[in-house]
Amino acid sequence: MSDHLPSACRCSDGSVWNPNSNMVTTSKEEGNTLMVGNSNSRTRPYHSRMCKKASSTTNIESLPDELLSEIIVRVPTDDIRNRAGLVCRKWYHIIHSHAFVNTHLHHSTYGLLLSAYGLKNISNPIYVTATKQGGIEISHEISCKRRNTAWGGFNGLILELDNYKSRGTKKTSLYVLNPATKQALLLPPFNFECNVVYGSRGITYNAASMEYKVVQSHITKRDTRVIHLVVLTVGVDNSWRPVQVEHLPSDARELLCLNPLITEGFMHWVAGTEKVLTLNLETEVITETNAPLPEAYEGCRKCYMSTGRYLSLLVSCRKHWWEVWEMKPAESGEWRKQIYNIKFDAQQLQQFEHCNNCSSHGDEALLRPVGWVKYPEVLAFGFQCSATLIFYSLHTHQIDSTQLPRYYGDYHVFPHRNTLLWLS
Repeated sequence: MSDHLPSACRCSDGSVWNPNSNMVTTSKEEGNTLMVGNSNSRTRPYHSRMCKKASSTTNIESLPDELLSEIIVRVPTDDIRNRAGLVCRKWYHIIHSHAFVNTHLHHSTYGLLLSAYGLKNISNPIYVTATKQGGIEISHEISCKRRNTAWGGFNGLILELDNYKSRGTKKTSLYVLNPATKQALLLPPFNFECNVVYGSRGITYNAASMEYKVVQSHITKRDTRVIHLVVLTVGVDNSWRPVQVEHLPSDARELLCLNPLITEGFMHWVAGTEKVLTLNLETEVITETNAPLPEAYEGCRKCYMSTGRYLSLLVSCRKHWWEVWEMKPAESGEWRKQIYNIKFDAQQLQQFEHCNNCSSHGDEALLRPVGWVKYPEVLAFGFQCSATLIFYSLHTHQIDSTQLPRYYGDYHVFPHRNTLLWLS
């Protein structure tokens, strides 16, 4: 093939390649030579040519909106809301777009929100999150607008109950609140709110209709034996609709007065038994199921908790040993044992018991599960006789702790995600 090689070839950049001499010679103005084949050729070393055009600079403002959104979404929620949105108009519009809010929602993970029951001297709820290193981060920056009891929420939205007096009459207002954005929405009034003796409530998301629904259970002064359950679609309904509960046995209806465990599209009421009431927010039908655990688990302590998406069950079979079960899908009633277990180191646990003056009781029942943090990474436990919370890492088996302002039983504890979501 060498017989057919040209004597020289001019490249597109103006340089000349001579196949016979294995040399590439650039233009005379630059006078640089590149040796491509014969290492013994005596030539000057090659120096890369500098572009005569001005080099272009790339900064963060030149990035496409999609890539910029992927960067900002990894910033802590408080910084996004309070700082990133103030950088420029472009960032502001990105952060307030529906696409970004939904992306941020899917990036967020579940922590624990602890709200004190009607204790006005404790201003803000306590938010517990898991760090990337497997540790725990405690935040007191979650701010409720009226500083009253916060109730179970979903996707960063919570319910806040505001009790006040107007002209000597006790009034109650219920709000949907996002603590991160400080936005609040007043819900339609309760027709017989003045007659309510006791009630519980929660909010969750129905993915099928893409709607948020609030559920309340209550007992009235007229008949304390009758428990009512009502539902309201946020932004759609102007009044509360009743949910049929007459088909449930009387002992099952009593569970409705308890605080519900909230999962995606469902609410559950349980009371340390194997009976679970589940309300499907799509059909608005409530059903009763049982936890079909083997007979070997009879007599074991059980604790139901929401992981955010599903309902979990912790079973204590031996001292300092908990097994984890999960009900998936949410209303199937089928419990599946998970591969991870919680096993405490006895010496570590004794140190916490001693520090909290609990060792004299000598019963591991003093240690009670409180809730999941970024399920299934960390599980929070509380001592019956103190304000200490301990956090057990299922991956590292390490234990962290924190002190609450009051005994943990004074708090309503539920899964929470710090999001930018709002009902528009």
